[in-house]
Amino acid sequence: MKKKICSVMISFVFAASLLAGCGKEKANEEAVVEASVIASTEETTAYSTEDAADAASTGISLDSNPTELDDAIALAVFDHNNVNFESGECSGEGHILMGKDGEDDADEQVCYLLTMFGKYEFENGNFVKCAGTGAIPAVVTFERDKEGIYRVKDYQEAEDGSGFVSSIKKLFPEDLWSRCITIEDEDNSELVKMEQGYAEEYIAFIGREDAEIGDYGDFEYKIDSDYGISDEVSNKLMEAHNSNNFINNCPYWYGNREVIEGGIRYIYSKEIDEKAKKVLFSKREYGNDDVVIESAEYSTETGEPIK
Repeated sequence: MKKKICSVMISFVFAASLLAGCGKEKANEEAVVEASVIASTEETTAYSTEDAADAASTGISLDSNPTELDDAIALAVFDHNNVNFESGECSGEGHILMGKDGEDDADEQVCYLLTMFGKYEFENGNFVKCAGTGAIPAVVTFERDKEGIYRVKDYQEAEDGSGFVSSIKKLFPEDLWSRCITIEDEDNSELVKMEQGYAEEYIAFIGREDAEIGDYGDFEYKIDSDYGISDEVSNKLMEAHNSNNFINNCPYWYGNREVIEGGIRYIYSKEIDEKAKKVLFSKREYGNDDVVIESAEYSTETGEPIK
């Protein structure tokens, strides 16, 4: 892959490093950033191809008028998936071109792909895939104009569930059926490597390259049951998540997650005070841990809020 992009937000062009809270002044952040990274609390809008192409956290942009097929495929995967996943501050994609119909200089080319897409956020200091897809077989048809620019004409993915196999046989040539129906470890690993490459560039760019990158299952998380909290109380805490926007931004596990809102990075936390028998939710600005912006406490015995 020749070029890479992260986070595909309209104004997320150059200033991601300032958002990381790496010792930079807030004034500098606000001067350079205009709602640069989508936060899970903010409403998502549809992204155009131009939006995706302009969003380069690493200073490397993907041309909105791609003349290279590989770049066109990457842009198509971003465009297709970004509207479906809201959370996270960095996006990554992976794709494998298994075959295609049409010569390299043909006006129309049908590409048979394996694709993957992920959104990443900081959780307990790790950079974790918080939303996205696994390996998905897809068929993307491109049109190529007189200037050699690729445009997506059609994008089709294999169906989920019971229609998966039949859709593979409908969309793909027979010699690719097996590879699509049973994703080999080698293909999956290649897709993960490509997708995580975006995350690696991103955290290096914002000065947090020490963070470990992975999926949720790659890390250890403590949940209510690890502290002896009953299912009944745990369900009440879940109800609080569902009914309270602030608490909903806090993690379900015990620890913290980072969210960028209005160009400022915040830390949402869930902690337990076993002696006082309460669960504590809090919001702080990154780098200013002593100041609690918002908080709430719940009893570990009843699940009710503590006034």
